[in-house]
Amino acid sequence: MKNRFLYVFAILSFLALMGLIVFGLISSKDMSERGIRLFSLKTASSDDIPITAQSGEDEAASGSDNDDPESALEDKASEDSAGVSDNEAGDLTVSGEDVPADTEESEAEDVPEREVLPRYYDLLDINPYVSGWLTIEGLGLDEPVVYTPNSQNYFLHRSIDGKEQERGSLFIAVNWQDGYNNTLIYGHNMKDGSSFGALNKYEDPNFGRTHTKINFDSLYEENEYELAAVFLSQIEEDELETESDRENEDEELMEASLEKKKQEMEEKGEDTEGIDESSITLADLDLYSDMGDVDIYREEKDEDDGRFRYYYYTDLSDKADFDYFVEHVKENALYDTGVDMEWGDELLTLSTCNYHVKNGRLIIVAKKVRKD
Repeated sequence: MKNRFLYVFAILSFLALMGLIVFGLISSKDMSERGIRLFSLKTASSDDIPITAQSGEDEAASGSDNDDPESALEDKASEDSAGVSDNEAGDLTVSGEDVPADTEESEAEDVPEREVLPRYYDLLDINPYVSGWLTIEGLGLDEPVVYTPNSQNYFLHRSIDGKEQERGSLFIAVNWQDGYNNTLIYGHNMKDGSSFGALNKYEDPNFGRTHTKINFDSLYEENEYELAAVFLSQIEEDELETESDRENEDEELMEASLEKKKQEMEEKGEDTEGIDESSITLADLDLYSDMGDVDIYREEKDEDDGRFRYYYYTDLSDKADFDYFVEHVKENALYDTGVDMEWGDELLTLSTCNYHVKNGRLIIVAKKVRKD
């Protein structure tokens, strides 16, 4: 009887051990990279600064003047034409209203595991939506980049730790995933040269041809790009997300996050008294949404009617779209960089405001340098 007991106990112990090992492997693989996500959604620590915290001196030093796009444009017209203006109203991007609901994630086992670079460890504790780092040495630009497709413009006027700050953070356009071949990053054109405030230097052919190197590192690898084209564009008024739109979106996001946090606490038997907006951290917000394999701008592309709306061309996985994008980039280029873009190249697009026309934009396109 004693031997039988020991035999059964040994079998149960072995099965329990195998279960723990399998669970650990699945958890590790899931956290290394879910689906075809290009960044690690790392949960921030419990002592994160609440997102409602005040910004302090950073905001005061940002160098911005006005929150209204039209008045900002009028103020610019009265300035000396040689001055550098800053973008204010948050009209950097088109509205994200067409973003579909979350879709089922791809099978994790189909995705090779990748290790997050050590430089991001501490930063991901502060902001779980950090997705990479942009560096342009000739401009002194050296900043992290976030990706929040469930609320694309959330960091438009927020620093990387969620505090209110006029110049905001650099952020990636909503439609972005592996294989799309174009990463579109938005940033403010700030008067003090911060964020994308110095990109206007690329309008000068001499500067562009002598400052061709751009680095955009993912969480997993360092990547170098070379300048391919610089051009100017314009956003239609009805395609802009307004300040009121963003305020309503933020309010809905906060209400949903607060309700979710309270429900989770109640399920754990914890007291929710005193839990309010000041208790919500970036980790409590659901700013990620899996876009799936659907090109959310497909209809807009089909109805382009000859007007090149570059901001709809983040998914260039189709050769026809890639060729169309490159063709119109070259047609609108301010000068020839001598760099060709061919099917199979991975592109990086930087967009910021420009005051050559109302709702004007300056766009920088670079192609990834292939590693041997």
